[in-house]
Amino acid sequence: MELKDIVSVSGVPGLHKIIGRNKTGLIVETIGTGKKFATTLQQRVSVLADIAMFTDEGETKLWQVLQQLKALDEVGSNPPASNANNDEIKSYMGKVLPNFDREKVYPGDMKKLFSWYDIIKDLLDWSKLGQEEEEESAEGAGSTDKPAKKSAGKAAAAKKAKTYAPKPTGGVKAKTTTPRKMGS
Repeated sequence: MELKDIVSVSGVPGLHKIIGRNKTGLIVETIGTGKKFATTLQQRVSVLADIAMFTDEGETKLWQVLQQLKALDEVGSNPPASNANNDEIKSYMGKVLPNFDREKVYPGDMKKLFSWYDIIKDLLDWSKLGQEEEEESAEGAGSTDKPAKKSAGKAAAAKKAKTYAPKPTGGVKAKTTTPRKMGS
């Protein structure tokens, strides 16, 4: 399983695997219980691959933070339990990401991060973690001819798709179809 396949749904605890799509959202399966449900338009769905944590210099992608967590976990330094006090949680987060923004990253966010790690540590394909971003950056560093052709093709297609009504000629005004205001 990869991070792009795992989502967090607002109002629903835990993490969920994307198994399909429908008109109004996603069909997901809760990791651990196997319960399947469809998301609604009112629920905020966050793909784990798109999440980043605030640092003093900007942001760090979640996959990088998870790799640091795994490295510490393999050494024998396990993440604190969800009922640990805030000082323990902050000190452990300092080991994981020393430059995290202490004003923007709250203890609740850190607890959520640690609980997510516990859920996915055995299910995640760690060898593919971060490869998508490396591929995207390699494509961006390549030839500049390909993106120009794509954008030129998109612009031409968009231009063809637009249709305009002919302008009236000969000083004749176009008839409007705006409804009139009815008297009171």
